[in-house]
Parts: sequence; C-alpha cells; structure tokens
Amino acid sequence: MAKKIEIAGAGLAGLVAGITLARRGCEVRVHEARRYIGGDLSYADSTIMDVAALEAELGLDLEEALEPWTLTRAWSYGRKYEFGLPRGVEGFTVERGKGEHSLENVLYRQAVAEGVEVLLGSRLSKQEIKELPPGSIIATGLDREAFEAMDLPCRPFFCHMATGRGDPSRPSVIIYLDGFTREFGYYFQRGEAAGALVFSVQRPMTDGEKEEFKAKLAAGDGIVFDTWSDRIASWAAWPLGSWSNLRLLQGEKILAGTLAGLISPVLLFGVNGALVSGKIAALAVDDRDAALREFKRLTPLYWPQFAFRKCREYLPHAVLKPLTRVILSTYDPDSFPYAMLFALYPPGCKFSVR
Repeated sequence: MAKKIEIAGAGLAGLVAGITLARRGCEVRVHEARRYIGGDLSYADSTIMDVAALEAELGLDLEEALEPWTLTRAWSYGRKYEFGLPRGVEGFTVERGKGEHSLENVLYRQAVAEGVEVLLGSRLSKQEIKELPPGSIIATGLDREAFEAMDLPCRPFFCHMATGRGDPSRPSVIIYLDGFTREFGYYFQRGEAAGALVFSVQRPMTDGEKEEFKAKLAAGDGIVFDTWSDRIASWAAWPLGSWSNLRLLQGEKILAGTLAGLISPVLLFGVNGALVSGKIAALAVDDRDAALREFKRLTPLYWPQFAFRKCREYLPHAVLKPLTRVILSTYDPDSFPYAMLFALYPPGCKFSVR
C-alpha cells in the first residue's frame, strides 16, 4: 500500500516535496489555504541561482518563471548606485503569485502531472496543523499562525506594498536604503508584473515613513502606484525570532521553506532554500538522519549573516549611512565580489565563483 503523506502549504517548498514524494510512489495530499495557487497578487522575487544545477538536483523545470537579473540600482540615503552581480554569478528575477508563469503555478502544473492532490481553500487551523499525522510536512511560508502552531519564534512583517505594471526601461531590481526603515524598500519587476514594498520587523511603520518611501520612488525613478496596502502585515511573519530558527524537525513534524528558517537574514532571499528544502523534507519522511545531514549544508553563511542583521537593526542611521555608501561605492563585480556575495548568498544555493 502506498504511504500517505499530508503537506500543509502549496508554495514552493510544499509543491517540491509533493512532487518528490509522488515520484517515490507516495499518495500525497497538499492543503492550500488560498483558493488559487500563488494567492491573489502577481509580483516578482529575485535571487542568485545556478538554474542548471538546481533543475538537475530537483528534476524540475523552472526557467519558465525566470528572467535574467543583470543590473541592480540602489539608493543609499539619496545617492544612486548601479552595479552588476559578482563575477561568475547568475541572478534571476522570479515571477511569483497568481500569474500563469509564476513559479508557484509552474510547479503546480508539474505536481498535478505527477498525481499530487492539491486541496485549494483548505486552510488548516492551528489545532489541525498540530493534529496532522507524524511525518507530515509543514511548508506554510510566512503564515504567522503556522509559526505559532509549531511553537517557533518569529518576527512580524510590517509591510506596506503595492503592485501593478512596470516600465521595461527600468532595472528589474531597485533597493532603497534610507531613514524610513532599518530594513529596506524594494522595487521589483518581472515581465509586466511589478510592485514595490517597504517593511520593518521591529515595529509598525508610521504613515510618515511610508509616505517618505513613496516620495523616494517617485522622485528617483518615476514610480507611482495608485493603491497601497498593509494587508500582509495582518498575517505574515519572518523566521528571525531566534538564532535557533533553522530546523528541519519540530516534534514529529517536518518543516520546509521559510518555516524551517531557510531565508537569508540579510536580504531575506528564500527561493533557493524553499526549493531545495522541499526535496530534503521529502527525504526526511523515510530517512531523517540523511535529511538532517543535507539540511545542515544549506546555510554555510547563516550565522555571520544573522549577526550582521542584528548589528544593522541597532546601529543608528548616522552609522548606517556612511557604512552602506562605502560598501556600495567600493564594490566592483570583477575585483571585489565577496562582500556582495555575503549579502546576496541565499540558503540552498550551489555555485562556485568562476
């Protein structure tokens, strides 16, 4: 009889886990809280990635959701910088959300082809998550209730966000570092999907801080969105509540993706970590020791990145301003790649600087 596996969450990690287990002959059922794969927004993510190596490792097709990311614009306290990725490193913007070519929907079609059952609109309560059978996989992304159900420390995601259509003449990634937050503001674009967000993990942003960010968008890059929302802040959280948040197992449950702590503490990249951890979570169903060994290899820079985050959270802007400007002004993709790689390196990424 085929082993039956329950998975909470039809995001990147949950779908990869489901595909992997279905290929091994398991009967897989995935519970997705939303009525549509990817939710009700179209947006873009960005990451460095060795696509060929990742596709070979996972046995999946990912390129449909990707576009090359070659240029970044950064505004540091009003001063503009533009630069490419470090030598030998490939980066991509990733379509996310509800679009037909989003990474979630690309994986969903492959999951359905493998016989994975995906139950849309099947939101599990905290108690229902706790009552899932031993060996179930919890891959619920940023969902704060899942962190609470699994007794995992987390930080709030106070996010102010807008989405719409982008201008192809702009860089697909623009970062804003300024006094309105200790984190950063971010403009993203992939195809026609574009948007911007600014966030904090320490406290809710004031209306003045939000308006300052929007003014920077308009003045520096001509970016204006009509409708902004704080809705994400009502349900989302980051796994940044403790140094010990990296974990594959919690009691008898298996964790994957963001819930397992697999994001970069510096820039919060999580695509690679979600994809690779989905396969490792599937491995843990039958061989937890082997899965734990693989899991430990996913985050070679996590601890120094986490330490850097803690410093950044408490340094005054009078220090952050010259520090970020020095880093950005001295960076060169050919002769000085490692400092930038430290900031960019995401969990689960496998590549070598050529």
